[in-house]
Amino acid sequence: MAQRIKLPKTNAEMQRWCALLEEEVAAWPQVKSRPMFGMLALYRGKKIFAALPRTRAAETEFSLLIKLPGADHPRLRNASGPGAGWTTFEMNSESDIAEALRWLERAYRKAK
Repeated sequence: MAQRIKLPKTNAEMQRWCALLEEEVAAWPQVKSRPMFGMLALYRGKKIFAALPRTRAAETEFSLLIKLPGADHPRLRNASGPGAGWTTFEMNSESDIAEALRWLERAYRKAK
C-alpha cells in the first residue's frame, strides 16, 4: 500500500487570508467549491483551477495551489508530486491577497 503524502498544517493567519480569497472567488460566475484533503478545491464548471488551504496546504503552510501550466514568474513555483501544470504561490502577508487574486483569476480564465 502506498504511503500517504503528509500535507503541512496551515495556521490561523493563513486560514483567514484564504477565507478572504474564497469569499471573493465564490462570487465569480460558474465557480463551485468542494473540500479536498484539508483544502478547498475551486472549479469553473467541471474544471479545477485552484485549491485553497483550510487545514492543510500544498507544500508549505503558506502556499496556494494554482492550475497554471507553463506559468513562469518569480513568485510561482512548480508544485512537487503528481499532476502536471500545478504551481504554488507563497503568501507572506495579507498584502499578498491582491496578487493571489490576480493569479487565481488567470487560472480561472484558463479553465474555460
